[in-house]
Amino acid sequence: MHVPISRRNLLAVGAATAGGILAGGAVFLNQNEEPSQDDKLHVTPTSLPKAPIAARTGHSATWTGSELAVWGGWNGDKARPHYFTDGALYSSATRLWRMMPEVSLPPSSDHLAVWSGSELLIWGGDARGLLRDGAAYNPQKNVWRALPDAPLELSAAEPHVYSRSIIFTPARYRIPLGKPAVPLLVFDRQNKRWRGIKGSGVHVIDIVADSTGVVALAFDPSRNVLMTQRLDRDLARLERATKLPLGSSVDSAGLLWSGTGLIGVFSEGSQSRIVELGDGTRWREVGRFSSRVFRSKAELHGDRPPNRMWMASGRIWSASSHGVAVYDLRAARLRSASRTVAFAGGCPSETTPVIAGNQLLMWGGRGCDGFLGKDDAMGVAVELPTR
Repeated sequence: MHVPISRRNLLAVGAATAGGILAGGAVFLNQNEEPSQDDKLHVTPTSLPKAPIAARTGHSATWTGSELAVWGGWNGDKARPHYFTDGALYSSATRLWRMMPEVSLPPSSDHLAVWSGSELLIWGGDARGLLRDGAAYNPQKNVWRALPDAPLELSAAEPHVYSRSIIFTPARYRIPLGKPAVPLLVFDRQNKRWRGIKGSGVHVIDIVADSTGVVALAFDPSRNVLMTQRLDRDLARLERATKLPLGSSVDSAGLLWSGTGLIGVFSEGSQSRIVELGDGTRWREVGRFSSRVFRSKAELHGDRPPNRMWMASGRIWSASSHGVAVYDLRAARLRSASRTVAFAGGCPSETTPVIAGNQLLMWGGRGCDGFLGKDDAMGVAVELPTR
């Protein structure tokens, strides 16, 4: 549930607090060192039962509303790569796994996976070549059905469900420097048709729906410039871009909808800034802090998978392989739990946390040693505090 953030509440963030330094109207919090007792995020990690599928990385992990759906991936061995075409579902209520039936999709990693409300939709991926194939899985009926192939090879993209359409942002990570931007793609679920969205040559890294439509966050790697662009009502083209006044060293960025306004979160190393963007064309900083744990959504450089970031009850949550952190906008308070604490001593990498109510579910990926082993077919559930 999203709690509206009033202008009064946002202004309150700029008030001075003990040990805070006012910077651009926002409190600067330094948490480069270990957080104090009051600033520690108290979470409860619990190991998941071992899955009935092999350890892997590059798989998809999707929450269906009642189960964690894991599918595909590869063994992470470049010398002897093996790609998977199997999957399993984990129920957090029963703590039991069940296998998915076989599907005619080719094995792949880094494919697209999204929950439509009744089906798990999968497209594309990479298996020594990019793919376009798609299929839909119904967990209630335990059956797959074919989907129309995507018009482009898709890998490492992020899907966004909006009304009857699914919008795909193909540059969420692994941004192809020096190469033309891949156009946004829209799949019309009602008519089962694909179409492209004409862009302006920059890479869209995140999309969020607000009260009037859809706003995109775009990145130009040649100039290290971030900008916002609104999609037109027909989801046919991106409108004029608004450049954001950020330095060129921002390395992760993302958008959130607070319920009343658009919020931008930008990280530069351990420094993060929270910005009120209004309709995407205005700018006002409402929070600034330093943390080794907190990361925004999309990593702009390198080959790291996206982080999970969401907003609930006026608080911004971040979950990644660094750990779990939450920033309270009203209280200007940051709390965090390192990966050692949050993930019960594990070091999950190359896997994206899944939000399941007040839990984070993580499964698979590489272990603390950077390799995949039999023990990496495990996962963890992290119970998050509600206050």
